[in-house]
Amino acid sequence: MTSKATLYKQDKKSNNFREIRSIHAKDTIRVYQAYNDQIANAAVQANSFQAPLQSGLWSKNRMTWIKPSKVWMAYRCGWTVLKDKNQSRVLALDLSRSYFESLLEQATITHPGSSSNGKNKKKKKCRDCDVVVQWDPERIMDVNAHGKQSFTTPVPSMRSIQIGLRNSAVDLLLDEKFVLRITDVTQDFRNALKALKAGDMEAAESCLFPDCNLGKECVMDVPCEIRKILCMDDDDDDDDDDNNNDFNEDSVEVQEKIE
Repeated sequence: MTSKATLYKQDKKSNNFREIRSIHAKDTIRVYQAYNDQIANAAVQANSFQAPLQSGLWSKNRMTWIKPSKVWMAYRCGWTVLKDKNQSRVLALDLSRSYFESLLEQATITHPGSSSNGKNKKKKKCRDCDVVVQWDPERIMDVNAHGKQSFTTPVPSMRSIQIGLRNSAVDLLLDEKFVLRITDVTQDFRNALKALKAGDMEAAESCLFPDCNLGKECVMDVPCEIRKILCMDDDDDDDDDDNNNDFNEDSVEVQEKIE
């Protein structure tokens, strides 16, 4: 499979501005979430979020986000060690691809266009719906990106999908037909960070994607109707960046941060 760095070079010459880049197969797609130790341990042991829900550790009444981009997840959680304890573990969720696509059919997009009136309406609509999609600048590993960049750098010519879930959409995370497998991949992030700190990009890539059977992230084929819903083929560039988006996950109570 093609690495994200190579995809970046390709996409600079193409129109693949918004694509879902993920580890996926015919029937599954892998996404990531960050949690604290207690939630992660309970979910992995039970292979379900039912266990942390029943023990009062995990709530289905708060908004939560899933991300297919592993590097974006690394940036968000600081490689599990550079930010707070509530993002100290990363779980890989292998989801049913058909259920995932059905979820996207319900999505509302956060980027509102240039009109200030349309912007306010879109913001209100996003806060009223169960599935929110936000297109943020994709990120790639960078040994020279210190501080807040967390050894990653944004790629302006590519967007990475972030999917916010609330209400009935969060309930899906409790459905064993949707969440097929939960795997603790925390060590992948920590090993990759160690390599980045040593200035070894090749080792970092191998550490972050250690399973040859799974391969690396590549562009997933998305049905035409879903592409329309997600504005994947729009020519406009009205997406706000990940620091200024009106519906950035930092601005809401997200499961990963609160627990």
